[in-house]
Amino acid sequence: MVLTAWRQFTFFDALPIRDPSVADDDGPLYSDTNVSAICAGSGSLYLATNKGVVKIVSRSLKLQVSFVAHDNGSAITYMTQLDGTPHLVTVAESENAEPQVRLWSLDKPDKKTTGPKCNASITIHMKKIWEITAFAVSDDLSAIALGLANGNVILIRGDLQNDKGLKQKVIFESSDPVTGLAFYEVGKTPLLYIATTTRILTVFTSGKNQGHSARVLEDKGCGSGCMVLKKPTGEILVARDDGIYFYTPYGRGPCYMYEGPKDSIFVYKSYVVIVSLSAASSDASVQSTLRRFVGSVPSRDDPFDTTKVTVLDTENKFVAYSGQFVDGVKAVFSEWGDLYVLGGDGQLYRHQERDIQSKLDTLYQRNLYNLALTLAVNAGADTKRVLVIYKKYGDYLYDKGEYDEAIVQYIKAIDGGEASQVIRKYLDSQRIYNLTSYLEELHNRGLATADHTTLLLNCYAKLKDTEKLETFIKSEGENLKFDLDTAIQMCRQGGYFQQAAYLAEKHGQTDLVVDITLQDLGDFRSGLRFMRSLPAEDMYYNLSRYGRVLLQHLPSETTSLFIDYFTGRYAARKAANMGELEAATTSTTVVGSEKLTSPMLGFQNYKNLIPYMAGSSSTRPSSVLSGQIGEAAPSIMSTITNNVGKLSSAVVGGVLSGGNESVANAPVTAAPVSLDGAVSDYKIPKPRTAFATFVDRPGELIVFLEACIAHHRVVGGQANDEADLYTTLFEMYLQRAEASATEDEKHKWEEKAKVLITGFNAPIDQSNVLLLSHLYSFRDGRILVRERENLYIDIFRSSVAVNDTIGAIQTLHKYGDEEPELYPLALSYFTSSPEVMAVASDELAQVLKKIEQEGLMAPLQVIQALSVNAVATVGIVRGYLSEIIEREKREIETNRRLTESYRQETRAKLEEIRELETEPRVFQSTRCASCGAPLDLPTVHFMCKHSYHRRCLNDVNEDTECPQCALNNATIRAIRRAQDDMADRHDLFKTALEEGDDKFKVVSDFFGRGVMEQVEFLVEE
Repeated sequence: MVLTAWRQFTFFDALPIRDPSVADDDGPLYSDTNVSAICAGSGSLYLATNKGVVKIVSRSLKLQVSFVAHDNGSAITYMTQLDGTPHLVTVAESENAEPQVRLWSLDKPDKKTTGPKCNASITIHMKKIWEITAFAVSDDLSAIALGLANGNVILIRGDLQNDKGLKQKVIFESSDPVTGLAFYEVGKTPLLYIATTTRILTVFTSGKNQGHSARVLEDKGCGSGCMVLKKPTGEILVARDDGIYFYTPYGRGPCYMYEGPKDSIFVYKSYVVIVSLSAASSDASVQSTLRRFVGSVPSRDDPFDTTKVTVLDTENKFVAYSGQFVDGVKAVFSEWGDLYVLGGDGQLYRHQERDIQSKLDTLYQRNLYNLALTLAVNAGADTKRVLVIYKKYGDYLYDKGEYDEAIVQYIKAIDGGEASQVIRKYLDSQRIYNLTSYLEELHNRGLATADHTTLLLNCYAKLKDTEKLETFIKSEGENLKFDLDTAIQMCRQGGYFQQAAYLAEKHGQTDLVVDITLQDLGDFRSGLRFMRSLPAEDMYYNLSRYGRVLLQHLPSETTSLFIDYFTGRYAARKAANMGELEAATTSTTVVGSEKLTSPMLGFQNYKNLIPYMAGSSSTRPSSVLSGQIGEAAPSIMSTITNNVGKLSSAVVGGVLSGGNESVANAPVTAAPVSLDGAVSDYKIPKPRTAFATFVDRPGELIVFLEACIAHHRVVGGQANDEADLYTTLFEMYLQRAEASATEDEKHKWEEKAKVLITGFNAPIDQSNVLLLSHLYSFRDGRILVRERENLYIDIFRSSVAVNDTIGAIQTLHKYGDEEPELYPLALSYFTSSPEVMAVASDELAQVLKKIEQEGLMAPLQVIQALSVNAVATVGIVRGYLSEIIEREKREIETNRRLTESYRQETRAKLEEIRELETEPRVFQSTRCASCGAPLDLPTVHFMCKHSYHRRCLNDVNEDTECPQCALNNATIRAIRRAQDDMADRHDLFKTALEEGDDKFKVVSDFFGRGVMEQVEFLVEE
């Protein structure tokens, strides 16, 4: 392919970098005219001069180290740094001396010099001094190859790092100058590429190379510096004036025509860098040695003669960069992720590759989407960016009117989203075939939404492509290629109910099968049969959703199914598909030698539960058949038992469909038999979740509740569930009582409600009973709750509210001793009207007596209560008032005598105090109050008339107290201190006053403790 036909881009930005060390004392770096060799690696730049000096430059272009690598005026003509290692190899030449090769360890400083340590120094032995025209070092530092101008290749092998066992050998001889060398391993065999001016060949370098002659790859050579190794692939690239050629160890590869003289070739990442000369420059006879030292220098006589640097992407066949250098190119190297070109004027140019997005933007402008895709993939771009390219390519083709080609690109970009935009385009252009292909791919990738499925089915219908529609619906595989719910919905909307049922049943959507059967086909009996075949986990959802409509059309069978499921006795029936369901299903129960058949689906008779409800776990179901239920079971359970027993006959006779007939007192006919002989082990849901289904079906709900209660009493259950069942059943009884047409029927339902809440310790919250009883005017329920909660006052008031005086009197007699507050209420009620007074006149005296005995009311309160109206006369309360007055007189007289005694005692104490303060005290004791011995001096007398020997007292001073009176005095002082403290605790006085029944007594008590004492303050005038 001719290179001039390649597309050209500018994917590199050239930035000139001047030598920052021109003005430093160390002199210039890369702009130095004495620079004879340049290499880069391991994060540094290495500059060698024709005076044998090596300079190491950092990334910031600062001089790090400068040392003399070769002396005696030798010029360093070749230098290489093994990237990733600390090793540097230099080759120095001089006119009159043999060349030298030295190996440097950059990480080991030399103790004698400022430079690194020289590991090996090798002198190249020649009979005649020839110029070195090519140089190569193996990656493992096991060999060095030198190409000479006389056509010989010298191989140096041995331990270069330790300078041991080094041997030189001529491995190739030719009459043509060697222009290029490169090491490569084929398998584990080292190989050396050799280029001369006339040939390209390979030579094995292992062992003595016996039996391995040089292999000629092509009888065409190249100029000096025009061969380079591409390490990732092991190829060498050869630049000739007519093109660029690729070679492998086995022969020639592809070539690219590129006319023009070439100076050198390099490899940078995946690019090939060509340095080419103008025609005028190539005509001049420039020495190869001068080229190495000075670089490619154009003719200065013609201003249009320049050196051109071209960066090629040979894989994608485009020119990534092309630059002109008027002063020529001295060196090309890559480091720090960028490509560098050193111009002949000493100016360094950094060529930084643009980011992938900038490249893609350039290609978008030229509509080169295929190339953009290739670049993005090769650059390792993320999937999102690649999908964007596909999308743009599709938009470009669509705008050109190439719809078929565009849909191919849109399909490739399908994972990138924006499917709605593509669909809208093809909808607008009426390209149904293309749109169908796109939608099919959406489903194949699992990216389709419900709208996409709808649209695809519509496309099939519009194209009348029945085959594809059937294929789409009946697609095999574990993973569906479409949204199942949407496909079924579309079939249902189009009237294809059988197809919809097929899809639903095939993919295990049993809920949809039931929905289609009931809602679309209206076949309720078949739907119920199919539900009987479902596992217990799926049954709950279908019962919750379709239970109400099934109760409307099949109340008996549906109620039976609810009972089976919510009592843990449900077992699924096996059914292959909807078409194989039986036309009619019957269940047969064997009792003795008889068979009882019921049209119910799997109906279970719950009469076998009754013996367990009676409290005996050892009672067998046969006892039920013998009629022994009522002997052991409480009244509530006998009621529920009868109701459950009625269930079988109610279902057979169609009682449930009427909704009004009672299901009590039916005889027991058979013991239940489960479908598989075992009780199901699924988790039974809470019964309350089924209550809403029985709205407007009170008869079926009562049967369901009674069966669930029977089940709970046998096998146990959550207390909350039992409370829900009892509460709801109680409400249903009251509701049926309220709706009863006759008093007998109403009394019957109310009696059931009463039995439910009074017997068997029904777990109904009393507040619920009270609320429901109030809502449905069930007085017995209200009274029962108030009795249990000890709300006797409320019971009395309920009788008062309905003017039931007899009931009020009975309540007073029954609960008066437990609740004395009933008597004040009774006093007010009995005297509220003449009619009540006429009935309760005999009770009034007892009420007043009880009030007086218990002190329930003050006499004034009693008078006030009786004086509210004119019903009670003075004659009625005369005896009560006379007794109260006499008792008050006796209490007043008692208090008067007690007060007088306190006054006399107080006067005596005051007189004693006065005598102590004003009159002398005569001590007449003759014996010691402590030891009882006769008193002798010294003697201690106390004002309390007790006398002691001085020796009988431990210590005598002004504060000494009488030992006998000390304890009593301490007690008095403690009482006084407590009274003083109490005088400041007004909060205690306030609390006692608020909580005390007799306020005057509280005040007098605290007055006696000193709370009311006045504090006298002396105010200085």
